[in-house]
Amino acid sequence: MMKLKLIQKERVNAKMDVGISLIAICIAFIVCGIIVALKGVNPLEAFWVSLDTTLFTTYGISEVLVKATPLLFCGLAVGIALTSTVWNIGADGQLYIGAMFATAIVMHLPTMPRFIELSLMIVAGGVGGAFWAFIPAFLKIRFKVDEIITTLLLNYVAVYLVDHLIFGIWKNEDNYPFTPEFPVEARLPLLGFERVHFGLILAIIATVIIYLLMKYSTWGYKVRLTGASTKSANYSGINVKKVMFSVFLVSGVLAGLAGMSEVAGVQYKLQHQLSMGYGFTGIIVAWLARANPIGIVIYAIFMSAVITASEMLEMLMGLPASMGTIAQGIILFAILGSELFKNYNIKVVGKEKS
Repeated sequence: MMKLKLIQKERVNAKMDVGISLIAICIAFIVCGIIVALKGVNPLEAFWVSLDTTLFTTYGISEVLVKATPLLFCGLAVGIALTSTVWNIGADGQLYIGAMFATAIVMHLPTMPRFIELSLMIVAGGVGGAFWAFIPAFLKIRFKVDEIITTLLLNYVAVYLVDHLIFGIWKNEDNYPFTPEFPVEARLPLLGFERVHFGLILAIIATVIIYLLMKYSTWGYKVRLTGASTKSANYSGINVKKVMFSVFLVSGVLAGLAGMSEVAGVQYKLQHQLSMGYGFTGIIVAWLARANPIGIVIYAIFMSAVITASEMLEMLMGLPASMGTIAQGIILFAILGSELFKNYNIKVVGKEKS
């Protein structure tokens, strides 16, 4: 009887790593094609329609960039946490609270000149995200509570907290579950390309800042060393708890800015189901990019294209709206499976004699 044996090896080089990941993504698309075929739609036609409408039209490209903006913020938020071996599963909740804090500026302060109004909203969005990240950070560092559980559960608390406001004191005068529309002063400027707004520029600036901090700053060195080995970090005199706490807060700020960019750049109001699961998709983006800020940009655009393509297929070919979520899950599982070939040699051996 033949048996498979896994033999640990040194991880493949960067080119092989990318190559295996691309093969895994191709396999994921093949599986998606099979699911599309089971729905009675020609998978080749569906693939062409999604490619054509997403990447070869002005509207499609603009929608990819619009959706890539919160994904980039959330990917950075999760990625910087992963670098220090902290798991932030709460980016979606931090997004909601960031959006809520930014909306509070509009709802409770008089309208100010646009630069001041937006500056206050950006600060409020970041503070809101940091506040929501502070809770699991405190629980982990003070009481050693697992941050995966707390950040995950706080997502739902954030959603219901926002719902409480938009179904209550912030409800629109027309009795719809969203706030009144923001004035022009509270809206991020458009960049002259369909719905693409200044939030994309903010996300790119954040990417550059995080890249420079992680690569060249003392704080970035401490974060990387803590992620590599907490024992080594402690031995070298680094306050690991302080580093982890700061990482949580920075991660929360980034996720909060995603929420601010959504309400000020796309929705122009705080509403029910503000996020399309951007925080959870950001986990996939950060993991695929291995927390590298440049890689996060690439994978944020890629996952945004998958989401946009699924929307196009729903409108034009009648496929379920859930196809985007299914595709994301299949891609993630394919990439996870590819890790086996990156870390192990698979050897076929005969049955050992007793």
